[in-house]
Amino acid sequence: MSATQDSPTSYGSVSRFNHWLGALLVLALLAIGLYFEDMPKGDARKFWRGLHIAIGAFASLFLLWRVYWRVSSTSPQELPQQPALQKFARVVHVLLLVGIAVLAITGPLIIWSTGRAIPVFDLLSIPSPFPEFRALHEPLEEVHGFTADAMLFLIGFHLLGVIKHQFIDRDGILKRMSGRA
Repeated sequence: MSATQDSPTSYGSVSRFNHWLGALLVLALLAIGLYFEDMPKGDARKFWRGLHIAIGAFASLFLLWRVYWRVSSTSPQELPQQPALQKFARVVHVLLLVGIAVLAITGPLIIWSTGRAIPVFDLLSIPSPFPEFRALHEPLEEVHGFTADAMLFLIGFHLLGVIKHQFIDRDGILKRMSGRA
């Protein structure tokens, strides 16, 4: 088994890289999105919204790759715990992946539904692949916002699971995700 691939006892380097970079990007995008969400219209809101869009445009393809890799690769064996917690952990992981995919897809579609290009740090712009379709704009924003809110809860459950495994079960879960297992 290659060190890039997952093994029965630990995650490979690709999974670890995807997890930690994906976590950083998702947390940054959620934080920025929550920060500017209730700001009044103006230059500050425009700046933070633009930053969110630019990072999101950069991150979308990577995050979709991250979802694909997790779904298509073999995960290490699950750590032993009560069956109900095992099921709950599986559901949380699946919903996190679904949430990432929904956010990575709806983000660009929100902008493209207005017929505009996506600006990326004033370096380039990603043109809309289809004409303006305003009827989709508001529903896409609602799905994006709901999914972002749901991600906050899912991330919280995920972190509680890590804390439980690391400090109560003491089963070395962080070693698996750091490549030391």
